[in-house]
Amino acid sequence: MRGWAFWLLAGLCWTAAPAQAARDVDRYVGRNVVEVRLTADGRPFDDPTARELVETRPGEPLSMREVRESLAHLFSLGLFRSVEVGAGDRRGGVALVYDLQSLETVNRVEFTGVRGVPEEWLRRFVSQRHGTTFPAGDAAAVEDTVRRAYAERGFFTARVRLEISGPVSRRVLRMAIEAGPRAVVRRWHITGESPVFHDTIRTRLGLRSPGTPYDGVEITQRLGDYEGDLRRRGYYEARLSHEIQRLSDVEVDVRLAIRRGPRVEVTFEGDQVPGARLADLVPVAREASVDEDLLEDADRRIAGHLQALGYRDAAVTHTRDGDADRLSIVFGVTRGPLYRVRDVVTRGNQAVSDDQVRSILGVEAGAPLVVREIDAGLAAIEEHYSRLGFATVRAVRSFSGTGGRREDGVVEQRVEIAIDEGVRTIIGEVTFVGSAQSSAVLQQVVDVRPGDAYHGPQIERHRDALLESYLNEGYEQAQVILDARFADDLSTVDLVFRIAEGHQVLVDHVLIVGNRTVDSATIRGEVTLVPGAPLGLDDVAETRRRLNALGMFRRLDIREFSHGRSDRRDVIIEVEEAAATRLAYGGGFELSQRLRREVRAAGSQAVERIEFAPRGSFEIGRRNLWGRNRSLDLFTRVSVRRKNDPPLFAPVETGGAFGFNEYRVLATYREPRAIGRDWDVQMSGFVEQAIRPGFDLFSRGVTAQMTRSSGVATGTSIGYRLGNNDTSNRELNPEDENIVDRLFPNVRLSSFSASQVRDTRDDPVEPARGTLVTLESEVAARAIGSEVGYSKSFLSGSVYRRLPGVPRIVLAAGARLGVAWGFPQALDAPDALDASREGRVEAASSLALPISERFFAGGNTTVRGFALDRLGNPRTQTGGTIDQAGFPQGGNAVIIFNSELRIRVTPAIGVVTFVDAGNVYDRVEHVSLGRIRSGAGFGVRYNSPVGPLGFDIGFKLGERHFFGDETSPQQEQLMALHFSFGQAF
Repeated sequence: MRGWAFWLLAGLCWTAAPAQAARDVDRYVGRNVVEVRLTADGRPFDDPTARELVETRPGEPLSMREVRESLAHLFSLGLFRSVEVGAGDRRGGVALVYDLQSLETVNRVEFTGVRGVPEEWLRRFVSQRHGTTFPAGDAAAVEDTVRRAYAERGFFTARVRLEISGPVSRRVLRMAIEAGPRAVVRRWHITGESPVFHDTIRTRLGLRSPGTPYDGVEITQRLGDYEGDLRRRGYYEARLSHEIQRLSDVEVDVRLAIRRGPRVEVTFEGDQVPGARLADLVPVAREASVDEDLLEDADRRIAGHLQALGYRDAAVTHTRDGDADRLSIVFGVTRGPLYRVRDVVTRGNQAVSDDQVRSILGVEAGAPLVVREIDAGLAAIEEHYSRLGFATVRAVRSFSGTGGRREDGVVEQRVEIAIDEGVRTIIGEVTFVGSAQSSAVLQQVVDVRPGDAYHGPQIERHRDALLESYLNEGYEQAQVILDARFADDLSTVDLVFRIAEGHQVLVDHVLIVGNRTVDSATIRGEVTLVPGAPLGLDDVAETRRRLNALGMFRRLDIREFSHGRSDRRDVIIEVEEAAATRLAYGGGFELSQRLRREVRAAGSQAVERIEFAPRGSFEIGRRNLWGRNRSLDLFTRVSVRRKNDPPLFAPVETGGAFGFNEYRVLATYREPRAIGRDWDVQMSGFVEQAIRPGFDLFSRGVTAQMTRSSGVATGTSIGYRLGNNDTSNRELNPEDENIVDRLFPNVRLSSFSASQVRDTRDDPVEPARGTLVTLESEVAARAIGSEVGYSKSFLSGSVYRRLPGVPRIVLAAGARLGVAWGFPQALDAPDALDASREGRVEAASSLALPISERFFAGGNTTVRGFALDRLGNPRTQTGGTIDQAGFPQGGNAVIIFNSELRIRVTPAIGVVTFVDAGNVYDRVEHVSLGRIRSGAGFGVRYNSPVGPLGFDIGFKLGERHFFGDETSPQQEQLMALHFSFGQAF
């Protein structure tokens, strides 16, 4: 039972149960308890949680206090409507039986006979008012709710028959519904509008002729849509509603109240308002109102915006003009001259230098003179002085130099800052009164020492910290009063902390209720509250945080229950489990610029084409495996795309097979905190086929990963991967392939990896401030089962900052560096290769990475002037990675630099401008900033309900290379188009 009803019942039973116990048990007081049994609804009940709450233990003398506490503990579970105790003689003592009567709880509602009403809507209508579970005694109220739901849909004579079945604690409420006849509309009455518009309104609302079945929910929805349409057309005060007059059970008159109001036009006269989004400054559309208070606030906002730009004398007024059909609101804007700071002069400051005062003020010569910013700087100066102990400091501004204007109309003024420092106050004695703890212990909490500078807000924070320490030790009624005793000349102050501790509350029992499939041990593993320990606020908050982090519960409530003792409380953790099975599916498409082979009479080469690839995904998962916080998920994704074409084929064979050629199947098992309390374990198995520019890749394998979070922003991962990568349809010309690709078109890889992440972004999807730094390393070796050995590292960092004074613009910058080295190894040379006399060949260490493990760049997340994976120089140049036909081979090193301005135009639309640079190098020793390639461009972002969607156009800067047949080489395209989900970095 929830809420006040639960506590009322618990209170009544708390007073009644001891009396019942006294009648049956009091004559056995003092005798040894030899047996304790629990029954629920007449059946044996051997629940470990309930048995733990029984204070009467076998082998101990029977005590009425322990009986009463046992009854209170069992009631506090909230699972039983009554608890009684009985006693009887047993050889050698007394036997106790606790008889528990379960609360009748409805866990499921079943409907039959539903007609004329969507069952899902009806179920939602009931659950919004009664929840998904409710006491069986509320069945009559649920019945009334169902009748009201049908009445809203026009069924005024609906009848409902109830039947409750199932176990007491998991009742099923079956509701057989006879909807009866549906009322029809005899007449539509429209009020509030001229009869001239009635036909238009009927057409817009889709009102048919009399005799139409009445559906109040549908009418309300149509009125809401029409109201929204009117507001978008400028009728900001439109209000639409309806009511009915029941003529009989099967006939109604519907009255539509249509108050359209005047059409509002907002215009501006006078000076321009630069850099403003007027819809935010004058939010009549958003607020759907032209209230006078709202318009006066708009005056102040516009004037404040101009003053923030340096127009100190800006003034804004508004006028209203119109009639019942039209309202014109005109804002008159007078900007006045633009004021700028000529210089900043300070006087009166002795403890702080002039340069430091000006630095704190934050006002530079030549900047617009913004009074609000100067006042904020004065407050910062006073705060700085206050931290030094100058409690009475005052900083005052004044302006001078208003005599004339420059030729451009700008007025320059001197900003003068006058500082009255006052007396510096030093802390004298620090004493604690009223505490049972020693002053040395309290001094560790209150980090204040004699001789420190006195700073009032800081001292108050120390007082709050001291109070919090008491609350965390279970002293719920603790009070800490700070008494600051200043000397007459304010040079010193003695601090006295007066403490009233009150009584300490300890945890008696921790009770878990509401869990059905989740093991109580899993929940207890996240609980920081310990029986016998203080009931502290931090422990309660940490317990709540940990349980919510499990993601296993739809609802969580932590409450305290007192059973007559002021120094002990039961802590009841009530949970409502989320669905154990989760299901997700989706569809979409990819639009990208990709490389394809084009065949001509003279040969073939890579060309860039826009490709459309529809895709779909399906995911099913199961959590709470075996009652623990474990989960198993299966994710599948498929995309329709054409395969790559091999370099040598007849012209009639072009246009590789089009079909479900890209897919991914991923099964993942997760177990948080599987190793200690810090390490989460994740194991996966995958099968994937991808169409990459230059080759098709078929991968399958398994991975194991351990992840540890260190605080909020830092995470560490350690992993292992074992799998096979098979490449086919390689576009690379055979003469351009290195030895590893030729020997290992299908390669087995076994590797260990580690990564470190630090993420301080305010939003992982649309960051406006913070940083993201990632370091990843991977080592594969033949000693652990890999056919090829290598080491690979990748370092990336991004920073995001909102431009000062321009909150709609975010500057984002990033850099990435990847390097890899292959391990030398002797390989068996096939006949086609030029082997040594021993029939073996030594693979060059710098080229010993399979193509699937090399670095590629170019595309919507790297350098956007290039198509996907196309970034690089021709192989004829030092460090080049693009073959003669124009296909990328990948390399052992990559460098990428990104910079981007993200400008929010509207809440849903944004634009970006960017400059990217980078390159891919075949060997680490060939890395050179002198061979960096770059691109620049612009794009549009749409903030959709599922995240930002982007479209970018990138242009190559600098030289564009030629690829293809020597007789007719083709130059790289100037621009590349990119469609993406989310930001580039």
